[in-house]
Amino acid sequence: MTPTLRARAPLSSLLVALLVLGGCASQDTAPSGDAQTPAQTQTQPPADALSALRSQASRGDMDSQFQLGSAYFIGNAPAAQAPPGAPTPPADNPPRDLKQAEYWWKQAADRGHSMAAVSLAYLYTGRDNPEFANQQAMLKYLNQSASGGNPMAQHILGNLYLRGAQGVPRDPDQARRLFDSACKAPYPASCEVLERLP
Repeated sequence: MTPTLRARAPLSSLLVALLVLGGCASQDTAPSGDAQTPAQTQTQPPADALSALRSQASRGDMDSQFQLGSAYFIGNAPAAQAPPGAPTPPADNPPRDLKQAEYWWKQAADRGHSMAAVSLAYLYTGRDNPEFANQQAMLKYLNQSASGGNPMAQHILGNLYLRGAQGVPRDPDQARRLFDSACKAPYPASCEVLERLP
């Protein structure tokens, strides 16, 4: 991976983490905080970097697959289609294409990339496009990511167990275990929930 792409990897991870946390757990018990919107923390790579990213993703590099999926997820949508407060992405970004985002995230997730798995879980909530709603796949990838030690996935899944929502049975004990694991990562939102649990 080139130094330019490697430097952008944490931003892509942060973007997807905030998207998923803001979307899947928007009704959870954790405080929303005053974090920036995902698009405010993400900048798209220039076209030549996208070509390199696409090439690396095609060769099987999981991080590149995840980043390319994220680039397609964000796309170059006009401001009217972007999340509130988000800047308009540059025109040389790939167009927003959820099928391509799904494809690249699935390539990485099915090989064990936990951020790609949690990103797919978010996509399968159908919040961005109801055509992608797939509760069974959402839970599969959310569980895969949580089992792989992803604290954000553990937090989201903990909230689902706490509420008994989206096909997950209510199980406060399992929720506590997931929050505890995420808190040890450390994932501050899970630590805050643990402080409030009886």
